[in-house]
Amino acid sequence: MAIQITKMIFHGILNAILYIALPLILFEVISIMELMTFSLEFKISIIIYGIIGTVFAMLRHAYPKDTSANRLIAFGSTIYSGIYMFYFFGGFTPGVQLGTYYISTPTLQVLLGLQVIAWLLLGSSGIRALRYLVEAIELRKNKEYRVKFRLSKIFKVLGTILSLIIFGYLGSIVYSGMNLNFNPHDIQPTDVVWDHGVNPDPDYSDDTINITLTFDVTNNGIYALYNVNLSLELFTESTEFPVLLDEYTKIGEAPNRYFSAFHSFSQILDQTLTIVVNATYAGGLIVSDATLRFKISFETIYAALYIDLSISSIQQWVAPV
Repeated sequence: MAIQITKMIFHGILNAILYIALPLILFEVISIMELMTFSLEFKISIIIYGIIGTVFAMLRHAYPKDTSANRLIAFGSTIYSGIYMFYFFGGFTPGVQLGTYYISTPTLQVLLGLQVIAWLLLGSSGIRALRYLVEAIELRKNKEYRVKFRLSKIFKVLGTILSLIIFGYLGSIVYSGMNLNFNPHDIQPTDVVWDHGVNPDPDYSDDTINITLTFDVTNNGIYALYNVNLSLELFTESTEFPVLLDEYTKIGEAPNRYFSAFHSFSQILDQTLTIVVNATYAGGLIVSDATLRFKISFETIYAALYIDLSISSIQQWVAPV
């Protein structure tokens, strides 16, 4: 049985591009865009896994498809790809649940629970591996194992169906995500409640300030957001009088609000979260202009995925006195 050298080289190069060069380029682009950062250890491990996968790809095409040797190598290669996906989704990372990812940028922090996607991809690898194993046995013994249909064909059909489900599911998540919108309104004077307290101005020690943030949620996607917990924190970025109002400091927060669902193809307008400014900083906020950062946090279930998202909105504050 002749070894297919040309096919081995071609698929080795193709696999190296897909599983080594492309991920490294993608990691670099994401790092440049400041969406995520990747450790050197992670990049090295991807290279190592990619080299092993490339060797498997070359061996897999060393023999014609209608030979048991080809099917056995395909079985081993598919098992390995399942292990690769398991690693990629954090399955070998101590203390990290399979499918959990964290993304952090200056204005965005996201904790993603991608367990459903991880298990679907692993299940697909398992079904494809069983198909190749059965095909290898059938070819080795020159016999078809039948359960009304050829057994290997059943696994092939199941694998194809699961692959279509996975691609359709991922595509629907991307489409729906592009049609989600959270729109915080700019703070207006009427959104600020200033209680002067008992002491006459300019004694602001007993004064209080509440700031109400109004927002809209538009969900034109096909998935609803369930069990939504919203929280809001207020930070100073820069202040006119740092002696009176500290910079880069948390100065208030709003009590959490719970929504059972933001349904698909719906729009919810003029929802509010009211921040209670810490009494320690209320006096400084009354007399000092400032740049404020509103940090809005969502915890929700979306398309069977867990999402803990925090986004920041910068707004200018004009002191009322």
